[in-house]
Amino acid sequence: MTSLTEQQKQLIFDYCIGISSESESAQAHELIFANDEASKLLKSLKTSFSPLDTIADEVCPDELADGAIWRAQQAVRTGQVALHELLKAEQLRTSGLNTGFWRNLTARLATAAVFMIVGTVLLTGGRLIHQRYWQQQCGNQLAGMFNAVDAYRSDNNGQMPALATTPGAPWWKIGYKGPENVSNTRKMWILVKNNYAKPGDFVCPAMKEDCDFGIDPAEYNDFPNRKYVTYSFRISCPKSPVGDLRRQIIVADLNPAFEILPSPSTESLNIKIIDELLKLNSPNHKGRGQNALFCDGSVRFLKNRHSDASLDDIFTLQNKSTYEGTELPTCESDSFLAP
Repeated sequence: MTSLTEQQKQLIFDYCIGISSESESAQAHELIFANDEASKLLKSLKTSFSPLDTIADEVCPDELADGAIWRAQQAVRTGQVALHELLKAEQLRTSGLNTGFWRNLTARLATAAVFMIVGTVLLTGGRLIHQRYWQQQCGNQLAGMFNAVDAYRSDNNGQMPALATTPGAPWWKIGYKGPENVSNTRKMWILVKNNYAKPGDFVCPAMKEDCDFGIDPAEYNDFPNRKYVTYSFRISCPKSPVGDLRRQIIVADLNPAFEILPSPSTESLNIKIIDELLKLNSPNHKGRGQNALFCDGSVRFLKNRHSDASLDDIFTLQNKSTYEGTELPTCESDSFLAP
């Protein structure tokens, strides 16, 4: 068995830290299988890297990610070498054979560690930018929804889209095909049915699914099913004057407690709000928060489930932990957006 050349050692190192190409990885596999020294070198490298596995992942603070991204952008704008160019140069750089592989390994490990750290920050920042993009698109969509509501009100003596419902009717039955006006989403379907909005306007841009938005609204009395509506709408207190919303939220991203619902043909609903559910934000934006549309047309991204200092949870009723799907607020100050 011959000793490994510097080039072969470099190949094993690159394979260990995951920067080898597909063909180089195949060569490394073959070398490790056929050469005991190569196998021992790989084990030694993995042992050296093992302390990195004990470092726990942490959420990168928004300001750190934003700052890192800004500095990277500034570096490119001012003519400094871009990160991908540095990586390419580092991967192509020769090892300096006269210094020996192991002496050169320390410097390469340090360089790799820097790239790993910077890459992690930029990756986290990239995700943050992606999330904020969808957050902004969602906010724009809610603003468009308000324009549709406002246009409807202008054409209907200032009245909000509404349908008469029977007391105790189940507000959770999205897509129910019966004659009764039962679901809380039917009132918003009026906007679609009367050409104030399009079917796709009620699916959060971050939650787009394979829906056929080319449907004929005239054939439906409600959104066809849950996939077509990923927002929750205000259920008002029946004692409140019609149209009296004050400074209230009328639409928000999907209520996490009612994210998954049984078929509308199911007779009853029984959802127990456990403590964990009380801590969840809307699933629309990966639990970071929820966009909320207020009755004055403004849109805010709430990082918690409260719209003001009252700490009223917009996704649950006060003093209620079990839901059968027919409950209503007992006062207008108890915000409740469902389903």
